[in-house]
Order: sequence, then C-alpha cells, then structure tokens
Amino acid sequence: MHPRFSSRGFAASVAATAAFVFAIAAPAAPAAAQTSQPNLDGVYRVIPSNAVAAGRKNSGSPSEIKLLPEAAARAKSADLKEDPARMCQPVGPFRMMARENNKIEIATTSASVFILFEDVARGLLQKVDFNRDHIQSDNPDEAYTWMGDGIARWDRGTLVVETTGFNDSTWLNELGAPHSEALKVIERFRPLADGRFLEVTVTAEDPKTLAKPYTYTRYFEKTDSEIAEDICEYQE
Repeated sequence: MHPRFSSRGFAASVAATAAFVFAIAAPAAPAAAQTSQPNLDGVYRVIPSNAVAAGRKNSGSPSEIKLLPEAAARAKSADLKEDPARMCQPVGPFRMMARENNKIEIATTSASVFILFEDVARGLLQKVDFNRDHIQSDNPDEAYTWMGDGIARWDRGTLVVETTGFNDSTWLNELGAPHSEALKVIERFRPLADGRFLEVTVTAEDPKTLAKPYTYTRYFEKTDSEIAEDICEYQE
C-alpha cells in the first residue's frame, strides 16, 4: 500500500507539471491530423446525467458493478471514510471518468496522449503512449501505480486506451469495491457531431474480483473555457 498524501501541495505540483507537459505537447498536436485520425485536442465538460448529447445520454455507473463473493465481503467490511476520493487521492480512471461535473483537457502528440483533469487531486494526469508494450518491472513502484500503465491505439476514428498495473490503493467505486493486480481498464474516446461531443466508454475487467466485465458511458461537450484551479478539501 502506498503512503497517504494530501491535496494542496500535491495538486499544485501536478498542475505545474501538467502545464509544462501540455505546453510541450500542444505544438505537436497536428501530427494526429496528418495521419487522418480525428483531432481530440481541447477542453471538455461532462454533460449532466439527465441531458442529451448528439441524441445520447450517459449510462451506467461504477456503483453498479457486480463483485465476486470474496470481493463483495471485502467491500462490505471497508471503512467508507477511507475512500480515496474523500481523502483527495487519485481514484483511478475507472472511477474518475464517471465523476459528476468532470472537466478534462486532452492533448495529443504522435507518441502520446495526455489527459488532465480539472479535479487534479483525484484525477491526476493520465499519460498514455502509442507504439509500446505495457511496462514489465520487478520494482512494485514501477509495475503498480495509482493511475496504472496506459497504452493507446487508434481503432478507425476511436482512440482506445488500455491500462493495467494498478496498485491496491484505489477502489472501483465509492462503496469500497476492491480490485486485484489483474485489473484492466479500457477507455474508448469517440468524437461525435464533428467533434462537438466526445463519447467515452469505460470498461473494467478483473476476473479475480468482478463477476463480469462492466462498462459505462459518459458524454462530454467541447468548451471554450480553460481548466481552472481546483482545490480538493479533505472530507472527514
């Protein structure tokens, strides 16, 4: 288990790092267009649960996953006050993409995709790379991290991100659902309506804790606003 940490200094550090990364990444974004792939770069805000985007609505939630008996027992005994989200810690991409009022910024290069969350304490910075395999390491701090190890590929006009290598410090939902080292999260980013909207489907696969894979969908609308400063307050 990794040590606990709090939000203010950590969030500021991540925000500064992310700003530097995005400054580097932004000029290279046209490379995606040169390969005839859609340009996903920009800032997006999730639509409300009862809203419609391009004729579609958000569906599903991490709270709806079905756990195997042993995992369900662990969730039942969990202290919900220890939820990483309440403690201003990263919650991992499976939970993060489903959060209310979510706002993200995407920047792409020919080598990587960067996703910055306005809720930087819980979302952190998600960096995924093209054209490589998952990290193989005997060092637990490299092999298993809060956000996992993500690799990206294009499936026609959809960006597919597969992430593995998660540490045991995150939950799959606010109800204490655990996961194992076998967890794989698959995110699919598909632009709609000429890029005005972004469809994001997120799937969790974990044969050691989940009764079956689970997928939910969120729709984001592109916005002219910027990622703002966001301070996470510890919840007692």
